[in-house]
Amino acid sequence: SKKLLVVDDQAGIGAVIARVAATLELDTRVVQEPLKATEVFIDFAPDAVLLDMIMPEKDGIELLEEMLLTGLPAKFILMSGYGDAYLRLAEGVAAFHGADRPVALHKPFRRAELVGLLRETLSISAGPSA
Repeated sequence: SKKLLVVDDQAGIGAVIARVAATLELDTRVVQEPLKATEVFIDFAPDAVLLDMIMPEKDGIELLEEMLLTGLPAKFILMSGYGDAYLRLAEGVAAFHGADRPVALHKPFRRAELVGLLRETLSISAGPSA
């Protein structure tokens, strides 16, 4: 099955995303501590990363860059409730590293929006979903 890494300092958001991902039969790990995220990324080698842009200690831009520097192939979905400035910056970082353009997920998001984005990003066919 495909693997999804969720990095968000808010436990509730991580739990909601993990529940939705389970309906798509994704093997999902949630990391709440930004300082541990890159280590988990390397160990888990996910197909996709859902990355919150605004977190304490390390923001999503720093983590995106660290993860891209590992050379491991992954697609990135960037979450932000703070407008598009961070997302544009992240797109620039990804382009610099020759990576696929990250996809944006704006908080607050709807379940259907998340499901659609995960299906599209991970090329999951639209089968039954709970």
